[in-house]
Amino acid sequence: VIPPIVTPFLENEDVDFTTTRREVKYLLGTGIDGIAATGSTGEGALLSDEEIQRIVEIVVEENTARIPVIGGVIRNSTRDAITTAQIDKKAGADALLVTPVFYHGATPEGNYAYYKAIGEAVELPLIVYNVVPTNLISPEVMLKLCEIEHVVGIKQVDPKGLVDLVLTCGERTKVFSACDEMLYSTYVAGACGVIGAIVTVAPELCVRQWQAFKNGDQQTAQDIQQKLAYLVKAYSEKPFPGKVKELIHQHGRPVGKARSPILEPAPEERASIQKSLKLAGLI
Repeated sequence: VIPPIVTPFLENEDVDFTTTRREVKYLLGTGIDGIAATGSTGEGALLSDEEIQRIVEIVVEENTARIPVIGGVIRNSTRDAITTAQIDKKAGADALLVTPVFYHGATPEGNYAYYKAIGEAVELPLIVYNVVPTNLISPEVMLKLCEIEHVVGIKQVDPKGLVDLVLTCGERTKVFSACDEMLYSTYVAGACGVIGAIVTVAPELCVRQWQAFKNGDQQTAQDIQQKLAYLVKAYSEKPFPGKVKELIHQHGRPVGKARSPILEPAPEERASIQKSLKLAGLI
């Protein structure tokens, strides 16, 4: 159960490193199995390499539990991705969550070359983040990527795609769920765990659900899924980072606004978010 942390910003949109540290401390005390930084939930595509380095350094500094720290890489060229990946490594990341290039997309051969080059340059475990509509990683392409020494897993956002990945690649690699709206179902389908925004919003619930699932308490796991579904519905529409931050804020952990041009939720959205938190039993 791995939360991708949000990136708090000050009013001038500089990174709020003090709040970042506080949020990391909170998450590390909830029983999570790892922690990811500067990914989609952390607005990683909007961060400079210097900001990424300091954020990952803070996570590493606070990580007294010595759980895996995963650095996010969201860049649009192999050269830039390698630069960011090397900065993650320098900051102390144990592994990388690497998004395929998204602006121009890539061929299967291009994706293979991309991940192979990053792995060879950084020599850290790589998790493919299968989230880009213009560059989807099919099960067949992932099977090829599994031949790369450093590729150890894939984070999948589409439930059907997750099932196909488990059937095609499940014996070769780890398939992490990011299907926040139906985590329980993806566990049943063969996901090895979750790296998803829902864990950042409600880490204790997600940890309890995963433990219940592993212990065979399926009723508890299903009951928790109902609560989680209310929360996911509150941030299901894009762009989601501002809504995720509002959920966290109303849960009692102020983490600032999203970086422009992502706007704060409208008043009616904030009211809906409050209702979702109540239905989930978190306020």
